[in-house]
Amino acid sequence: MRLLALLLVFALAPAAAHAATRSVLPAMSGWRYRWGDGPQRPDGTPAWAHETGDSADWQPVDALKEPPGRGKNTFLWLSIPVPQGTWPEPALFLGGVATAFEAYAQGERIYTSGTLAPDGREAMDNMSWHLVPLPPTAPGQRVLLRIQSSRPAIGVSRGSRVGSHHELLDAQTRTGLGTFFMGLLILVIAAVSGGAAVVRREARMLVPMALFCAGSGVMLLGSSGLFSSLWGDPSLGTRLTLLGSYCILPGLAWFVSDMVGEGRMRWLRRGAAVVSVPAAIQAVLVLVEPSAAMGLMAPFIFYSVPAMLVCVGIVLVEAWRGNADARILSVGLGLLSIALVLGILPLIGLLRTGGGTQVHWGFLALVLSLVGVVGRRSALLVQALAGHTRQLEERRVEVRQLAERMGSGSGELAAVAQQLRTTVEEQTSGISRQATALQQLEQTVEEIRQGSHVTADKARLLAASAETAEEVGREGGAALERTLVDLAAIRAEVSEMASRILSLDTRTREISGIVDAVKTLADQSNMLAINAAIEAVRNGDSGKGFGVVAREMRSLADQSIQATHRIREVLDGLGVSVRETATLSEQGVLRVRGSLDAVRTSGVQLQKLSGIISDTSSNVRQISAAVAQQDVGTHQIAQAIQELSGQMQRTLKVVEETRTVTHSVQTLAESMADVAEKALRSDALEAREQPAR
Repeated sequence: MRLLALLLVFALAPAAAHAATRSVLPAMSGWRYRWGDGPQRPDGTPAWAHETGDSADWQPVDALKEPPGRGKNTFLWLSIPVPQGTWPEPALFLGGVATAFEAYAQGERIYTSGTLAPDGREAMDNMSWHLVPLPPTAPGQRVLLRIQSSRPAIGVSRGSRVGSHHELLDAQTRTGLGTFFMGLLILVIAAVSGGAAVVRREARMLVPMALFCAGSGVMLLGSSGLFSSLWGDPSLGTRLTLLGSYCILPGLAWFVSDMVGEGRMRWLRRGAAVVSVPAAIQAVLVLVEPSAAMGLMAPFIFYSVPAMLVCVGIVLVEAWRGNADARILSVGLGLLSIALVLGILPLIGLLRTGGGTQVHWGFLALVLSLVGVVGRRSALLVQALAGHTRQLEERRVEVRQLAERMGSGSGELAAVAQQLRTTVEEQTSGISRQATALQQLEQTVEEIRQGSHVTADKARLLAASAETAEEVGREGGAALERTLVDLAAIRAEVSEMASRILSLDTRTREISGIVDAVKTLADQSNMLAINAAIEAVRNGDSGKGFGVVAREMRSLADQSIQATHRIREVLDGLGVSVRETATLSEQGVLRVRGSLDAVRTSGVQLQKLSGIISDTSSNVRQISAAVAQQDVGTHQIAQAIQELSGQMQRTLKVVEETRTVTHSVQTLAESMADVAEKALRSDALEAREQPAR
């Protein structure tokens, strides 16, 4: 009830403020503007600050609107008429100015917010409202605003009023009270959530909720404007606003990802981690360099608003699918999204409004929805704990029954354990003997394996030698074939030569006959020459010439006879040589025939030898392959024996462990008997005490 009463007071605070500010007048007409910045006077003040704004260089513009024709200008001068009135301490209220500015009245600078830099970028130190004190002569005059902004928005964006300083301050204080106390309330909820997360050691949902509530509360405290109205420190309120703004989106994104459930939409958790990094950097930058953090406000809005809308969309989809938590959260999240967008957009000039903001109500709605989600989860947890309590009671009855069965079965378990222990000891002894036999068998197989390896090496060498002999036999057979062919050719040539020698002997005999005929003719010629000489002698002188011829003929006949004798001798020697050559040729033919027969016999024997060598090589290869297979098999047997030996060792170790476990089981059986007896005694004691209670 007290909370509802406090919220009612916050809701009625703006109405009270409106009732208390009846003497406040709006300054919304007669505005004029001028782009650029005038020259500086010798005293350091701008020359345009001494103008009234009524000249032709100043153009009219609607209040709270950005003048047209900005271009690349970063300086804007506004001339605002001050209404007539009587106030003890007149002041000009400006709801929001982008971004740094100076106020001049009658050529004098009367207010400064931020730092202007004609040759650089301005620095902003106040995102809240401004209360510009006016001199007593200001009513009925004009106030000049020299504004610098390097951002998209420039000028005055929210309310412009003139009134008494304390009335305007009181009105803004009352207006900010709701936001301020709402921020305090949300900070209390954040502290409670953080404490619950620490006490319960539950990080899911409670930590994101605490982060979101802390950011929301700090932002509401900063945006309430009370730091300016009560403590006169607008920069602190601005830093708190920025710091809280950077904590809202990560907290909400993590809360939504935890609400969806672990294992679903992992991209959402990664997105929450991604947006947390720049938010953390900007939050640190707020504490170190506030002006730089203000410069990053526009990029923050650029990615935070779409991310916020994504969260809203996910919650709505989950609510449509029947997620009860999402349905609770969708109400508060929708209200916050609308209020937050309407409250932030005027700060960057994307929305013009002259009224106040109700963002704190949206944050309260969302925080309450978060509390509702956590409350629902807590209720489910309490129900689950109640169910677990019932299950524990059922388990207690089952444990009692189990204790009774344990008491009855522990003796049997001890007896079985003793028998198992005896059996294990016998197995241990048998396995030890088997392990020793396997070790001896492993040594024997290793020796066989070494001998098999040596035999395999020799078999490989013998196979290589057999293959070499087989190759040599094939080459010898080929050589004998070629020798047979050559001997057959030689035999044919020798036979041909013998036949030709015999033909030569025949021709020699024919020549001998011709020589005999020539000798006969020579003898006859000699006789004729003798007769002619006789006749020449008879004829005397007349026969001298004929006698000379006769002598010549006789001389020729003698020479022919001598030549025939020499030819005869040559032909006789040639005949003898031819006959001897023919005889030798016949003998050569006979020897070639004998050699050919011997070579054929050798070829047949060599072919038989080549076949034997081929068979021997094939057998040697088979023996080598068998020896290799035997070597491989022996190696596999050795490996199998080694593995069997290792398994035997492991089995022996397992048997030893079984022996130990058996002893432990026996001890456990005895302990179980004791525990069962104690449990039964305790249960009986509780059964006796319950009627007394």
